Amino acid sequence: MKQIIFFFIACFAVARSHASVVIQAAGASPEGYREFLKEHPAMKSHSQYQSEKRSENPRQEEDLFRIAESMDAPAELITTNLSNTANNSVLSPTSLNFLFDLTTKLLERSDFKNTQPIKILNCKARALLEIPLEKCRKVTVDFQAINRQWPFTSVLMIESSAFSLTTASHLEISDEAVYQFTLLSDTHKTVVFKGTYSQFMQQHFAAELLVEGSCRGFTASTDDFEIINSGTAFFKKDCVQPINNPKTSSSFSEWVQSNKTWVYPAGLLLIGGAIAYGLKDKTLVITKP
Repeated sequence: MKQIIFFFIACFAVARSHASVVIQAAGASPEGYREFLKEHPAMKSHSQYQSEKRSENPRQEEDLFRIAESMDAPAELITTNLSNTANNSVLSPTSLNFLFDLTTKLLERSDFKNTQPIKILNCKARALLEIPLEKCRKVTVDFQAINRQWPFTSVLMIESSAFSLTTASHLEISDEAVYQFTLLSDTHKTVVFKGTYSQFMQQHFAAELLVEGSCRGFTASTDDFEIINSGTAFFKKDCVQPINNPKTSSSFSEWVQSNKTWVYPAGLLLIGGAIAYGLKDKTLVITKP
C-alpha cells in the first residue's frame, strides 16, 4: 500500500511539472516578463519551476519510513542511515517534518542522549519548520549580503524552503548542519552548493546566462530535459521563442542591421581610407573649364 501511495505522489509531481517554463532572455524587461507570466497563468517562471522540482522527494520519504520501521536497530546503524538519507538529497517538506519527529523521539532515548549527529539533524529540521532552535548553535541568514554577492539571484532555497531575496527578513538556521543551498534566477543557470552556512558564504559562483542573443537569433544553455523539450525564451511581449528551435542570425544583412550603429561609420572610414590609398603618390590635376 505504501509503495502505491509513493507511486501516485511521483506521478503527480511529474504531471505538475509539465507546464511550459519561460526563461527571461538577457536584456529583456523584467517588468514585461512578469506581466507576460500574469497574462499566461499556465506558464511558469524559471525560478518557480526549479523551486517546485524540489518540493517532492518520494524516494527519500520512503527511506525515512523504512528507518522509522527499524527503530530497534543498533544506534550506530540508525544514525548512519538517517544521516545519509537526510544529507544525500534535498529534504522535501514531508521529509523535514518526518526528520524532526524521528530525531526528537531518538533524543528521548538513553542510547541517543549524547549522539551529536542526531542533535544536529534535529536542529537542521527545526530551523526550516520555524520551530525554536532550542539548544542549537545557530546563525542568522543574511539575505542582503547574499543579494549583493550574487545579484543575478532572485530566490534562495535552503533544502526545499524558498526565500525571496527582496522580501525575506529574518531566518535563523543551524550553523553546524549541512544544508543544500540553491540560488535561483529567471535569467541565469541554477547554482547548487551543499555545506554549512559559513562555507556557503565563502563561495564565488560564476553567473551563467540561460539565453543570450535577441529575437533575431539566440543561443540557449541548459541541460534540463523539460526546458529543452517545452521551454520558451521571453525577449518581449510579441517575441517568445521555443528553446528547442532557436533562430540563428545567418543572414549578412541581418547582422549588418543589428550592428548598424558601428558598422556604417566603420564602413565610411574604410572607403575613405581606400580612396586615400589609391591616390597615394598620384598627382592630382584640376583644370579650369
